[in-house]
Amino acid sequence: MESAGKRILIVDDDVELAALLRQALRDVGESLEIRLARDADEALAKISRRSFDLVVTDIKMAGLNGLQLVEILRQLDPAIKTIAMTAYSSAEVESQARALNVYRYIAKPFTIEEFRRIVREALAVEESAPAITSNLSNAQRIAIEEHLTSLRASTQAHIVFLVNSRGRPVCMDSLSNGLDVANLCNVLVTSNAGLAAEVERVIGRGRPFTLSYHGGPDYSICSYGVGTDHLLVTVFNGEVRVGQVWYYMKDTAGYIQAILESKEQPGREAVAEEMVAEAKIDAGVLPREAEPAEAAFDLLEEAAVEAGRDFGGLSFAEAMEKGLLGEEFLRALGEG
Repeated sequence: MESAGKRILIVDDDVELAALLRQALRDVGESLEIRLARDADEALAKISRRSFDLVVTDIKMAGLNGLQLVEILRQLDPAIKTIAMTAYSSAEVESQARALNVYRYIAKPFTIEEFRRIVREALAVEESAPAITSNLSNAQRIAIEEHLTSLRASTQAHIVFLVNSRGRPVCMDSLSNGLDVANLCNVLVTSNAGLAAEVERVIGRGRPFTLSYHGGPDYSICSYGVGTDHLLVTVFNGEVRVGQVWYYMKDTAGYIQAILESKEQPGREAVAEEMVAEAKIDAGVLPREAEPAEAAFDLLEEAAVEAGRDFGGLSFAEAMEKGLLGEEFLRALGEG
């Protein structure tokens, strides 16, 4: 079944985790509309304005908790499927979730692939492997593939590939080994972003890590950051020396970054278009799915909420009443 028209709301006061979960669901379906809410009140406000097929909520939150939110949703629209997440799992909480007919109860930590699988099942969306896509010119792609081929030969790797920040493979050179490259790309990207977010939370210096290594008896994996938007990944035999792999990866990453930053990159307009489309998706503005007036109002409403937070947590109505949103905002709201 296609994912067209499906709407998901992720409710979690952990903003970084919510963003990672939304990123993880990009490959479940290109046309999914995925929205975020920081608490139950914000979730109910969004649900009052539009329908959702699935609500994924954390259980422990300030104010109304996730199970209380699920109970309200059961009264508002029994057709909405719900997934409850918690880092404080217990038999009692699980029993309460089942009593509320929660579609699935997930104890943290869980894997990204497990989360995707549960969402696919909830929405009855079939899994499909994403194709290699990029905005590279033909010359850039050929140049990068040559470096990947050289890297694989130098490291005796099973596979080497370049993946973008959305978890999509851009270029690849491999032997036939049956590895699930699509899911591996997503796992590496989301784990790198998640670790950086945790470091930021703990010591305030979160940045994407340049190098990471995972060793195993059959396969070992090295990833190397290329700029801020790509990862170079090498999957090799565990008997190969890690230092040798890192040495060649560092050189290759430098060459690839130079290629990506070359002025003769004709795909920049396409990149800009993708960024605009991504921003519209994040804002909930889907021209083919949402009514223009509703989408416009929803976008303005979110801007009002953000503005309210900047002025001591004022509500949408209070921010309007105090004139903190400005005449242009009010005029745009009236036109919407």
